[in-house]
Amino acid sequence: MMMHTLLRTTLVTSVIFATSCANHTESDPKTTKTAAPKNIILMISDGNGFNGWLAADYYQGLAGKQTYQVTRPDGTAPLVFGLAHNALNLIDAQGLPLPKGTDVANAAGAVAQGYDPTTRWTRFENAMINDYTASGSYTSYTDSAAAGTALMSGRKTSVGRINMDWSNSERFETIAQLAMNEGLSAGTVTSVMISHATPAAAIAHNSSRNNYADIFNEMLASDLSVIMGAGHPLYGASGDIKALADDNDYKYVGGEQTYTSLTNQNGRESKSYIDSLADFKALAQGKNVPQRVIGIAQSGSTLQAGREALPGDDTPSGMAFNTNVPDLATMSLGALNVLDQDPDGFFVMIEGGAVDWMGHANNMPRFIEEQIDFNKAVDAVISWVETNSSWDETLLIITSDHECGGIWGEGTWTNSAGGYVAQDRSKASLETARFHPEEDTFNAFLAVQNRGKGNIPGYQWASRNHTNELVPLWAIGAGSQRFNEFTRTDLKAAELWGEHYKWDGNYVDNTVVFEVMEAALLRKP
Repeated sequence: MMMHTLLRTTLVTSVIFATSCANHTESDPKTTKTAAPKNIILMISDGNGFNGWLAADYYQGLAGKQTYQVTRPDGTAPLVFGLAHNALNLIDAQGLPLPKGTDVANAAGAVAQGYDPTTRWTRFENAMINDYTASGSYTSYTDSAAAGTALMSGRKTSVGRINMDWSNSERFETIAQLAMNEGLSAGTVTSVMISHATPAAAIAHNSSRNNYADIFNEMLASDLSVIMGAGHPLYGASGDIKALADDNDYKYVGGEQTYTSLTNQNGRESKSYIDSLADFKALAQGKNVPQRVIGIAQSGSTLQAGREALPGDDTPSGMAFNTNVPDLATMSLGALNVLDQDPDGFFVMIEGGAVDWMGHANNMPRFIEEQIDFNKAVDAVISWVETNSSWDETLLIITSDHECGGIWGEGTWTNSAGGYVAQDRSKASLETARFHPEEDTFNAFLAVQNRGKGNIPGYQWASRNHTNELVPLWAIGAGSQRFNEFTRTDLKAAELWGEHYKWDGNYVDNTVVFEVMEAALLRKP
């Protein structure tokens, strides 16, 4: 009982503080739609912070000009915020943080980490302390499981849990469940394995994000109308057919037995399993739209990020794309066509999941490729809304779950070994290029530098892990104004990233995303 009281007190205090620090702004009604939306669309670029976002925008020549960053033709303008995303930290009886991976049985409680702009900017490595603590404690970051839980249930948990409390004793109700309880349809879409942490967080409940088969089977047993992603057991990362699939290959789709049952569902009108590019394209075009679709693209892990040996195309990485799979935009349109059959409306989560993977890999060209794919998906969704719905009945939220890789502008620190970035892809070279406080010299907080459209911006990777830097959030349409009720301010962050995005430094906690969606869903005043 004492442990739960500690957690509850921490969370309640956080909510009270957020409300008391609210920044109520008077806005043009066109900017902040006041009506309750019929449809709620949450789009997540996994692992992308302000510098990463800006890097891809510079490459595209669209910094501050993306479809979701400008006023729409009907006069509806987006609201822009920062987003804090810290998880709960397991602690011992003395209140000290326990190392990552500690068995929950050894924890005496859990406390919120929080984000403090008054201390973040006093030392460069404050946002990535987990890289340097000998104990391995995760006091400075979240992961996609805990962050996805906060976004989609409004509840904090510790790293690795999916819609379960830190002690694995309480299940959280998600926004998708709430939507379906209210008679709406719901779905989840991703560019990585469908049972990965973020798409799973829309509906699943598990003590570990790594229990992929159990997670997929829970997703499949739910009433979700759309389940789309990668993780095909019979295909490799470049769209190649595997000579032999083993038990491990089937885990992302619930195991071999579950997969076999899925492939035998094609004769049923109410449920359709698809995996071919042609079927995804047909669905995006509104052809033969079923009431429910499970779509597993013909790639083993991600749509594109893991591809190899496909040379000869004009891409940031210099490698041709896998032509065997749909892009995220195609999957998104197909999902919207299925969900829009419900006259009561829908909720859908759409994730660009491999942005994070390329952050871990410190691979800027492929990081930019993944973010461009995400941006194109947002373009497609906005076009769909403005053609088939309106901003008076749709709420679109575009954000990330956390930052990954510690991306900063070239010259932020002077590397003792020389050079701003790794000269090759070897592990040793990548490690040398990262920030090491005992060896390198910090110079100044610098945003990534614009090198012109089609050119990789000036950058450095500080880490291979997650950090607790603020990430951006845009909200467009009905119900978006509610974000203004929960803001705090980080002026230093606004100095770095505010110019292109017209951001004033106001930020919210990630649980607020759920609060806003729940209020919109339940038509709360």
